[in-house]
Amino acid sequence: MKRRSGIQDPATNDPTGMGFYSNWAWSWPLNRRVLYNRASADLDGKPWDSARPGITWNGTKWVGDVPDYPPTMDPHDPKAWLPFIMTGEGVGRLFSNGMIDGPFPEHYEPVESPVANPLHADVSASPVAFLYDQAAGRPSRFGTPKEFPYIATSYRLTEHEHYVTQHVPHLVQLQPEPFVELPWELAQEKSIKTGDKVRVSSKRGKVEVLAVVTKRLGPLTVAGQKVYQIGIPIHWGYVGIAADRDPSHGRYWLANALTPFVGDANSRTPEFKAFLVNLEKM
Repeated sequence: MKRRSGIQDPATNDPTGMGFYSNWAWSWPLNRRVLYNRASADLDGKPWDSARPGITWNGTKWVGDVPDYPPTMDPHDPKAWLPFIMTGEGVGRLFSNGMIDGPFPEHYEPVESPVANPLHADVSASPVAFLYDQAAGRPSRFGTPKEFPYIATSYRLTEHEHYVTQHVPHLVQLQPEPFVELPWELAQEKSIKTGDKVRVSSKRGKVEVLAVVTKRLGPLTVAGQKVYQIGIPIHWGYVGIAADRDPSHGRYWLANALTPFVGDANSRTPEFKAFLVNLEKM
């Protein structure tokens, strides 16, 4: 991780005004903050919004965000690429048919959310999301904020790649067993410290693992209320060196025991990144 002094000074750390902070931490890939950022400038390389430039052609190279574009490609060159480099046409695409929820994006809250949709509370979550339980003829299993007051999200660790690296001895030595990451303030309220065993439960299941207390996750104020978020790495489960060696290292604790059975309306990509849980010290 890279760090520079004066991180709060926008003039030196975020001259674009876009919240890039390119010298703070790292953004995959290539430390680029916005994909297709060539579209933020016109055909001459001049930003559409001069007060918040994404990238700008200075006559020699592109400056600003790390360009999603060859850094010295002159926009006036007849062979210059168009912005959307991963499409054959070089431009964006809109699909007007074959999509269940329409061609234009709409903001919906996750099916499990601590707040109602601020844009239209009566239709908070997508009305056309794919509900796996319902499709299988079973009642849907969704929790409420009253039962499960905390947000959870799943993520990966630097030391592991999905689940397969649980079979690589050196990587298991680096991260041998499952844990959940808790905001420091929430841990204080619950009298939890790093190394304590905790139970994180949702409407669908539970995990009972060690806690790691961190200040990386802070409380959020959402719709006027304080909301905490819990982080759950995904890499452990039914098999692996650590699981085989010592079942107490979370042999059967799988992050997806907690996640909701919801799919995107079009692609059915699962909604594993935002759901509601409760937290108890064991």
